[in-house]
Amino acid sequence: MRGRTVRAGRPERRAAVIALVLLLVTGVFTGRLLQVQALDTGQLAEDALAERLAKVTLPAQRGSITDRNGNVLAESVERVNVTANPNLFRGPQPDAKNLWTAPDAAAALAPLLNVPESELAAQLAPRDRADGKPLQYVILAKRLTPEQWRAVDALGIPGIFSERAEDRTYPAGTTAGNLVGYVSRDGTALAGLELAENDTLSGTDGEQLYEQGRNGQRIPLAGETTTPAVDGKDVRLTLDEDIQFYAQNAARAQAEAAEADWVSVVVMAKDGQVLALAESGSIDPADPGATPEAERHNRSLEDTFEPGSTGKLITAAAAIQEGLATPETQLTVPDRLQLPGRAGFVRDSHPHDLQKLTFAGVLAESSNVGTIEVGQKLTVQQRYDYLRAFGIGQKVLGLPGETRGILGTPDSWKNDARTPYNVLFGQGYGVNALQAAQVYATIANGGVRIPAHVVAGTTDADGTYTPATPGTGTRVVSEATAQQVTAMLEGVVTSDGTGLNAAVPGFRVAGKTGTAQDLPATRATGTPQYTSSFIGMAPADDPQLVVAVIVQHPQTSHYGGTVAAPVFSDVMGYALGKEGITPSGAPAQLPPLTWQ
Repeated sequence: MRGRTVRAGRPERRAAVIALVLLLVTGVFTGRLLQVQALDTGQLAEDALAERLAKVTLPAQRGSITDRNGNVLAESVERVNVTANPNLFRGPQPDAKNLWTAPDAAAALAPLLNVPESELAAQLAPRDRADGKPLQYVILAKRLTPEQWRAVDALGIPGIFSERAEDRTYPAGTTAGNLVGYVSRDGTALAGLELAENDTLSGTDGEQLYEQGRNGQRIPLAGETTTPAVDGKDVRLTLDEDIQFYAQNAARAQAEAAEADWVSVVVMAKDGQVLALAESGSIDPADPGATPEAERHNRSLEDTFEPGSTGKLITAAAAIQEGLATPETQLTVPDRLQLPGRAGFVRDSHPHDLQKLTFAGVLAESSNVGTIEVGQKLTVQQRYDYLRAFGIGQKVLGLPGETRGILGTPDSWKNDARTPYNVLFGQGYGVNALQAAQVYATIANGGVRIPAHVVAGTTDADGTYTPATPGTGTRVVSEATAQQVTAMLEGVVTSDGTGLNAAVPGFRVAGKTGTAQDLPATRATGTPQYTSSFIGMAPADDPQLVVAVIVQHPQTSHYGGTVAAPVFSDVMGYALGKEGITPSGAPAQLPPLTWQ
């Protein structure tokens, strides 16, 4: 068998290839080393610093809410959250002999934090996060007082830290609770002015950056960067805490006495400043959960009702402004009136013989028929335009949950023969209590409607006060018209009018009673239910204040002159005294109520 011939290799060629490979590898490593040491030094340093940096949020303090005199309705008080770095509770180490074990630290902290020792020990036990890195942050206790934190800090336990926190407190309790609103346990604004003014109250959080060691301990001599927090602004209201308190108590007492579902009392100045927005039921913002959900609402803003005869003021003002009537206009008024077409009949509240009333007498007697006799001279468009001009169908404050009310348009009334007449005597549209009060404030202000407002201004952290920009006034009727309407309303609060119980001793008062049947509630209960009210102004010869009293579904009597007017008298008398307003003593010059 012939064997295979084996060729001899060329060692010098093999050696050359190996040498070339080694040279290339060496070049790669040398280039990388050069890149790391010379070119990437800055980037590596930045990466290393980023690994060592820790960030702490510096919470901004929430601003306070006060009444117009600086009385605090809501404020934040300083509290401290106690935190820990579990990675530092491994016991004494060669390079850190002062470290504590988790059980020893838990035993010392438990009585101060009021947390079970076993729970603290578990929290402090060193462990890793899900990504495999050491856990370096846990919260041990929240909202300690500064005094409690000082006791914890005095223990000198490495790895125990503090974070600034706050508690929201409401020193006035339930006073204006439904208006002020409240925040959640974690400080989230949930209702009322707390929510509406949240951007102003919140401020902007700051932050602090510092370097930490391998175990998460702070490096004392390393540089740190701090961006200070910008605290929120304080919000000053137009509200007067004393008037608000008084009005709430009056509302609560009348709700019980009249066996009503609820009572609302609004007090405002003629320039739109709201001095009180009170309901018979109010939450405690510090514990809103203790109040039934159905009562955690601001009924003065959120509940809609037909104003009834208090709405006749708008018809009177419109008719006088358009030259269709004067307070002395003579009318022959039956107790019922057949309306055109398919609109049906309109009746007065009680049967009566044919009456010879002036237009002022129609308002004093609260005659639906007499009001229509004058009001039907207004075009349908004019009726709508005046309702809008007085603020009906529009939000006032823009707070959460506030209703704009209910107001149809002339187009929507084309197939509704009745509503164009109903709106003349305060039915066929809906308002909230503040809207109803604002109508009377417009007349009190000489015919100029200034939007009702509850925020007076804000105060920065440095103490600079900035007044809120007042709303632009809108002339609705002339000053002369406003004066004539005021004189007509003053006739209501006389022995010949329906509002005698609204009189305030020593003062001239102008106002109007209202009684409107609530048809949905009537159908739901099977018994007649009413919204009873009185809204007025004083002193009538120079109006300064307006008070509106709304009593929803009273059971003892449904007449506004009986269940609402006395509350008006009480609250208006108190508010006048609180404001230091005195009567002028000038005698009233009222238009005649009847004619012969």
